[in-house]
Amino acid sequence: MRIVYICRLFSGLSDGLREGVWEPRGVPTVYRLIEALEAAKHELHLIFTIKDEATAWPKGLPETFPVPGLQNPVTVVPQHLGVCGLRLPRNGYTREIGQYFRLHRIIKKKAPDLLYFDRANIYGAALTAHRTKVPVVWRVMGVPPPMHKTLTQKGWVAAVTRKAYKAPFSMVICSKDGSGGHAWMQKALHPNTPRHTLLNGVDLPGQANPTKSHLSVVPERQATNVLFVSRLVEEKGCLDFVRAACKVLDAEENSFHFIVAGSGPYESEMRAMAASSGHTDKIQFLGQVKHGHILHLHQLCDIYVSLNTMGNLTNANLEAMRSGICIIMPRARGQFDIDVDTEQLIPEDLAWRINSSGIINGLSEALLYLAKNPKEIEKRAKGIARLANKVIPSWNERVANEISILERLKAP
Repeated sequence: MRIVYICRLFSGLSDGLREGVWEPRGVPTVYRLIEALEAAKHELHLIFTIKDEATAWPKGLPETFPVPGLQNPVTVVPQHLGVCGLRLPRNGYTREIGQYFRLHRIIKKKAPDLLYFDRANIYGAALTAHRTKVPVVWRVMGVPPPMHKTLTQKGWVAAVTRKAYKAPFSMVICSKDGSGGHAWMQKALHPNTPRHTLLNGVDLPGQANPTKSHLSVVPERQATNVLFVSRLVEEKGCLDFVRAACKVLDAEENSFHFIVAGSGPYESEMRAMAASSGHTDKIQFLGQVKHGHILHLHQLCDIYVSLNTMGNLTNANLEAMRSGICIIMPRARGQFDIDVDTEQLIPEDLAWRINSSGIINGLSEALLYLAKNPKEIEKRAKGIARLANKVIPSWNERVANEISILERLKAP
C-alpha cells in the first residue's frame, strides 16, 4: 500500500534530521508507527511540516532527502511558502495556505492509496478529504484544552476549525491519554465519521542497568522516595509538586526524599522554591533523564506522582503503571471530560486520587499518610502492576492494531 504520512516536525525528530540521521527522541506514537510501516514493506512517503520557529528549517523551499535509518526519503515542508508566485505575509494563516498548496502538489504526484495526517495538519487534512476519493485518516494524539475550547468559541477562526473537524474523514484515530478524546470526538466530528481511541503501548526493558550518577542522587530507602517525571511546564503541575514537597518536608524532614526527572522552563523556579525553603538536599533535580534509566528510577522510588492537568494516561504514567509503583494522581477535573477514561481504566483502590481544587494540601496529606502505611504503598504498587499487565499493550501490539486499521481503509 502506498501511504503518504504528513506530520508536524517535532523537536524530538528535527535534531536527527538536521544531522541527516534517524534518531527519534520522544513522540513514540509517531516514530514507532513510521518504523513499523516501513518494516511492513508499505511504500511510505514521509512529509514533515514546520509549524513553529523551534523547528524552523534552514531552507526556504521543500526539500526531499534520504535519511540513514529509514528506507524511504523524507520531505520537509518549511513554514512560509508563496502561492502562485505571490509572497504572503508571515503568520499562521498564510503558513497553512502555503503548506496546503505544496502538499496538494506532492499528494497528486505520489498517487497514494491512503493519506495519514496528524493533528497539527488539520486544515490540510480537511481540505484534502473534501477534494479526493483517497481515504484520509486524521490522527489526534490527545486533545489539548484549546481544541476543547474551540467547540464553543466565537469568531471566524473557531468556526473554520469546527468546519474542518467535520470534514469527511475515512477515519479519526485518537490517543486514549486521559484528555477527553472520546467525548470530544462525539461533539466535534461529523456523526458519520468512523473513529477509534487507542491506548498507547509500553515496552519495559529487562533489569535496569543504572549509571553511577543516578545511584548517587537517589538514596537507598532510608526515607520514602517520591518521583516526579515530566517536562517542567505549567500544565504538568510541576510547581505544585515542589510546593507540596516543601510542605511535607517542613512536617517530616527526615522521612522523605523527592526526585524530579525532567527539564523545562519552570526548572529554575522550582529549584529556587526548594532553596528558599531550605530543602535543597531533599529535593533532587536530575534534569533530562534517558528513557532507559526511567525504569531504574521507578525501582528506586516508593511513590510516583502525576499532576497533569490535561490527562493522566500519558506515556510516562503508563510506564509507571507497568513498572509497578504506587501512583498518586488527580481526580477527574469535571471539565472537558478530562480523566474520565483514566478513572474508568484505573479503579480508586489502585491509584490514590486527590482533588484538583486542593492539589497541594491533597498531595501533602496523601504522602504523609502513605509514608506511615508502607503496606498500603506495597498493595497499590502490586495492584497497579497486575492491572497494567492486563490492559496496556506492548508497542508492537499497539502499532500493529493501528496498522491493521489503516490497511482496511485502502481505496478500492
